Amino acid sequence: MGRIIQGLRHGPWAICHTSRRTCARALQCARLQGNPITVPAFEDSCIFHICSRTEATAALAAGAYRAPSLVSEGFIHLSRAHQVAGVLAAFYAGQADQVLLVVAPSLLSAPLRYEAPAPPASLGLSAAAPEPDAAQRFPHLYGPLNAEAIIDVVDVAGFTGAPVHADTAALLGHYRFARLPLEGTLYRSTWRADTTTATGLPVGTAMIGLYADSPRSVSCFHRLRHDEVWHVYAGDPFLLYLLHPGGRSEQVLMGNDPLAGQQVQCVVPAGAWQAGSLVAGGRYALFGCTMAPGFTGDSFEAGAPDVLAAQYPALAETIHRLAVRGSQRRMPAGFAA
Repeated sequence: MGRIIQGLRHGPWAICHTSRRTCARALQCARLQGNPITVPAFEDSCIFHICSRTEATAALAAGAYRAPSLVSEGFIHLSRAHQVAGVLAAFYAGQADQVLLVVAPSLLSAPLRYEAPAPPASLGLSAAAPEPDAAQRFPHLYGPLNAEAIIDVVDVAGFTGAPVHADTAALLGHYRFARLPLEGTLYRSTWRADTTTATGLPVGTAMIGLYADSPRSVSCFHRLRHDEVWHVYAGDPFLLYLLHPGGRSEQVLMGNDPLAGQQVQCVVPAGAWQAGSLVAGGRYALFGCTMAPGFTGDSFEAGAPDVLAAQYPALAETIHRLAVRGSQRRMPAGFAA
């Protein structure tokens, strides 16, 4: 059974991209007639828009995003989660520093409609470009993308194509998490003491974090100068991987079912390498971290995966899976200062 989508705050969540070509005039004219369009009753819980990191930052600061296609075609192109890979290959191959704006359709202030994609020939694509699936309809946003509807920003390289679960999307919209530099973990600082230690550090800090299977959020291997206390709040179980001095490793199962052997609290000692991720099959985990003295960016050091894998060979696969990418090992200057 299909359903009619027109007007505000209707339709499923989808994934959006900025078209770099002009759609076929015939399709454009049909779309602009304003008639309701019958589409399958999709149950996507999030949408994404592909753009540059600079464009994403500007959109959040300005309060709205206006893709070039909004002027040339009258709408912003969107895609569902499983359509993102094809859109990236067809329109963004070789382009660096692209991100996905994760969008909540229920917060959109412009009409969202599902329509057929334009044929590749009309877009000026090369013969090598993948053919879009003509049986699938793509979401189109007929107006600016308001910043309120953007609930996350993720690197395209870290997107798996898996749909975002409704519970995860709801938490993203509620907490409005940021992404930690280097790690990309979803977090929100909730307390930073005004009182400082004799050396100028805050006497304590607290944050709320979210692990998710989609959009991906994990902790990558790093160590801190001071003890860190982890707390479980809600969601699915997750594992903390601890690499202690001398080659000893530990895996701590965190969760809200202590009678099943899950820990609701864990102290990670200063200097231990740590990382964390959902247990396979989990959707999300909501947790908190507190520190005293508090967290500062200069207390963070990311681990070098090859070095750690040589020291802890039994966890080599996990170390590489949860490693900070690139050569940068320190937080940006001034972060959480």
